[in-house]
Amino acid sequence: MRNGLVADDEPGRDFVTAFSRGLAVIQAFGPENRAMTLAQIAERTGFDRAVARRLLLTLVGLGFARVHERKFELTTRVLRLAYSFLSSAGLGASLQPFLDDLAVSIGETTSLSVLDDAEVVFVARSDIPGRRLSYVVTTGMRLPAFSSASGRMLLAHKPRIEVERLLARTRITRYTQHTIMQKREILALIADARPKGYHINYGELEDGLVSVSVPVFNRAGLVVAALNASTSSARASRERLEGQFVFKLQAMAAELSSMLP
Repeated sequence: MRNGLVADDEPGRDFVTAFSRGLAVIQAFGPENRAMTLAQIAERTGFDRAVARRLLLTLVGLGFARVHERKFELTTRVLRLAYSFLSSAGLGASLQPFLDDLAVSIGETTSLSVLDDAEVVFVARSDIPGRRLSYVVTTGMRLPAFSSASGRMLLAHKPRIEVERLLARTRITRYTQHTIMQKREILALIADARPKGYHINYGELEDGLVSVSVPVFNRAGLVVAALNASTSSARASRERLEGQFVFKLQAMAAELSSMLP
């Protein structure tokens, strides 16, 4: 199959060709091919156009892809596959020493999360003894993407039209008096996070809780996770957050990139 999307070895009797082809279609998308026509996808995968069409419409039906103006693109639901890999393959455990080192270096709680539709899911975390926050992050915990630092950071690397559509069907909940409720303001914060390379959330999920998040890229240059540090507002000056926190988070994110698929 073209572009190495399907193995050239002769498949065995237990090999499910339809499943293999569906995965090949997903892998055909990338940074330079975010939205493609049916003809382009058929060309990249080497499949007959009728086969490619059925596979694409199946992905659309499952919510993993959508079609707009005759171009297909993946949706954030594909990241559920990434979460399944990170959790079930034990990658969270292999990342634990790195999160522990970062937590000690910063002196605060650290965590790693992935995006799942309008929520972020935490796949690993590390606490500092004696520095537990009232808002404790646990592995598998979900937070609203539009109101959290890690969620906004991950959404910042999605196409704006996709973020707008997701926000339009998402109900924003007020958690504290600081929770930003205006969708226009939320979109502005998300747009600002990408060029800055980090996002800071001040008490929007819990009073006194401050979180800083940076993106984690995989070896293909795609953002697959967010690295986060949380602290108390009493210990977090803006200078420390934008200086020490961001610098150490970005350095660790670069190190983690070599470990992610």
